[in-house]
Amino acid sequence: MRGRLQPYLGTIRIASAASTLFLLSIGGLYLYTNHHLDTKYPEHPDIKDKETRKLLRGAALREHIAPDPRIAYMFLQRALELIYKQGDLSEDSEAVQEIIARLAGAAAQFGEQKTSMLYSAWSKVVDADGQIQGVGNSDHWRKQQVCRLADTLGPLQIENGDYQGAITTYGTALRALKDLDLEEPKQANYIISLGEAFALSGDLQSAYTLLMSVLIDLNKRPQTQQVDRWTCLDSIVMLDIAQ
Repeated sequence: MRGRLQPYLGTIRIASAASTLFLLSIGGLYLYTNHHLDTKYPEHPDIKDKETRKLLRGAALREHIAPDPRIAYMFLQRALELIYKQGDLSEDSEAVQEIIARLAGAAAQFGEQKTSMLYSAWSKVVDADGQIQGVGNSDHWRKQQVCRLADTLGPLQIENGDYQGAITTYGTALRALKDLDLEEPKQANYIISLGEAFALSGDLQSAYTLLMSVLIDLNKRPQTQQVDRWTCLDSIVMLDIAQ
């Protein structure tokens, strides 16, 4: 039998070695991806159910590593359904509110506005006077949640013509971000968005002041930072034309 296989043994060994290397590389990628998700996008510690955590892990993968907002939305919605079914966490819990913010964000990416969901979640961490307070066990978490929500709520407010609302949203997010000491590069992006909201509201002077200040600051920083310099510059050019 070996005699018949002899001409093919070399090829079989090569194929076997290649398969082994392929499996090892897949295993390494799996371990690296899980480590990255655990480090950068960990599930809330209040979520104990194994299936729910797997769904949230899958959602994080589709939000940040291999983006597909529809699949992320499906995972998040299923995770939320399981949490409500089990009844271990309340609507106002940090874990549930985080998922709601992510759910609305995923929906917005494929064109579905969850405006009422966003405003409801926003009202749980920001009062009528724009002060950050409400649900959650810590002030730190509430400020993180404000930024999560602002990333989706601000653009929707601008799209829907609620420029004053966008000004309030981005202004609150900027205060939260400053207190969190996470200024780079998100702070610049918030200032650009705030400047655009001022411009659309008709307050060109405030917009010009904000955008010029951030552009000057950005020119002093490394080009590698993920800040939309061209959007900032374009906005200033349009403001010059409008004035």
